[in-house]
Amino acid sequence: MVTTTRQAITRPLAIPTNGHAAQDLSAALLLNGTFRRGVRPTGDPVRLLLVDDQHLVRQALKALLLKDPRFLLVGDAASADDCARMATQSAAQVVLLSGTMRDGESLKVLQTLAAQLGAAHVIVLGDEDNTEFILDAFRAGAYGFLPRTVSLSELHDAVEAVAAGGTYVLPSTAKILASGLRTPAPARTGGAARQLVEQLSAREQSVFLLVARGFSGPEIAAQLGITVKTVDTYRHRISEKIGIQHRSEYVKTSLEAGLLVR
Repeated sequence: MVTTTRQAITRPLAIPTNGHAAQDLSAALLLNGTFRRGVRPTGDPVRLLLVDDQHLVRQALKALLLKDPRFLLVGDAASADDCARMATQSAAQVVLLSGTMRDGESLKVLQTLAAQLGAAHVIVLGDEDNTEFILDAFRAGAYGFLPRTVSLSELHDAVEAVAAGGTYVLPSTAKILASGLRTPAPARTGGAARQLVEQLSAREQSVFLLVARGFSGPEIAAQLGITVKTVDTYRHRISEKIGIQHRSEYVKTSLEAGLLVR
């Protein structure tokens, strides 16, 4: 029987800032020949800060991390503002950031930390097939990305590498990025996109278009006279009906349906 191990790419990368150069990122991730473990100056546990806007998820991750002596959990935060304050106060070395926070809060966390001198390095936990978000995360200052199905040993390897200043992704993520950039999904015809949107109720269509135009949950709630929780409910229904979740998908479908002007 042949046993294989997964090694991650950990060399710091120059992240392209424009769409045309995005293939350079995937190429660097795939072709980078340097593989190493992150080596910190001491054997002390890495000081971690956990960021997720879902309380139950934070509690579950905290319970897991507190059992591992290689990690020292110094706090958990639910927003970009809380994260910035706690990262400074706790002297966190690495931030574990959920990539699924609402209203673009995940990227806001990255941008906020990037503006801090000597800020903790960020590992994003998210959906491996959301290539646009992964690229945005690295451009905003992320040091690593892991799928939410990652094992505890892979999480430890990522934390060690990022704490040492390296960039960490699994080869599977690099391949998905490269594949997605080389072969973009074919655009739907205007008629097909309109048929998707027409499956939604009138209120769902209103929420759909406001999300596509870049409004946040609270802003949509204020415009429609409903609660933020109700906005989330409509977004969940939209996802169930037409399979759209990320803001980029809202924008793409709205453009194809002729509801937005490029």
